[in-house]
Amino acid sequence: MIAALVALAFVAQAARPPVFDQRRIDLLQFEVRLPDTLSTAERTRAVATFTADTRTIRACPDAARIAARYRKDRIFSGTLTSRPNVPYAVLPAPLRIELAKVPTGRATRPFGSGKELRVLIACSEPKLPRNAASQGTI
Repeated sequence: MIAALVALAFVAQAARPPVFDQRRIDLLQFEVRLPDTLSTAERTRAVATFTADTRTIRACPDAARIAARYRKDRIFSGTLTSRPNVPYAVLPAPLRIELAKVPTGRATRPFGSGKELRVLIACSEPKLPRNAASQGTI
């Protein structure tokens, strides 16, 4: 009888739906806009500059320093957007994969359209919220 109950428990456990990924992450989005008036060569240089600058980021405050330099030198117009406590599961799979490739505090490779470039920086490791243990499936 005990063996039957143990077997039934394993079957019930296997049939349980997977637990939704409840981790949260603090992100910083660094975006620059490229003017429509740039020539192809200027656009290529702008992309190379942004790429090189964002590769130097080792912590989220580094992005703020680069953005301040851009404003002062009028290189790019852009924004820094802090996105605290983002549910990790809602990020598109390609962004989750890209974030997994870079250490915390470092920028992803630039992505975006021809008019804007952006990088994401994980300011924290993906972590479970404090009450996540009580939010599992029943």
